[in-house]
Amino acid sequence: MKKLSISYCGTCNYRPIAASLSRLIETEIGMKPELIHSQEIGAFEVAVDDKLIFSKKATRRFPDFNEIVGILKTKPENP
Repeated sequence: MKKLSISYCGTCNYRPIAASLSRLIETEIGMKPELIHSQEIGAFEVAVDDKLIFSKKATRRFPDFNEIVGILKTKPENP
């Protein structure tokens, strides 16, 4: 993994959720995600190397944090 990011809707006040997920990822994976304030209303997306691995808008739900950690643990370092 080179780049890990969490984009969140600031208007919706999703920053605390993004920050909590970021802390868990840092603890479990050892990487600190970049938090990105999105202008898109309702956005909450997690991307690895600019490839989307979770989208709240697509799934109509927030991710289970352990779901994201599981995806990241199984993602190969050098695809």
